[in-house]
Amino acid sequence: MIGNVLESYIKKCAVYHSYNRAVTIHGVHHLTIKQNVAYNAMGHTYFIEDGIETHNVLEENIGIATQRSWSLLMTDQTPATFWITNP
Repeated sequence: MIGNVLESYIKKCAVYHSYNRAVTIHGVHHLTIKQNVAYNAMGHTYFIEDGIETHNVLEENIGIATQRSWSLLMTDQTPATFWITNP
């Protein structure tokens, strides 16, 4: 919910065994998410929350073994590795 983050990025990170996603983009604009690996995350792994987020770049990311979650949103019971509300 931070708004514009023109020079910010999430780059070359590894997320392993997360109980609540790997990356959530919520109310964020101009964020670069590049060359990350997420393994065994619960819920939508790379999650663009509301669909109002603009000018974000997701590039060269991998999500492996995305897991169901019964304690997040209803849609996390059948999660997607990349959940993009409004492409």
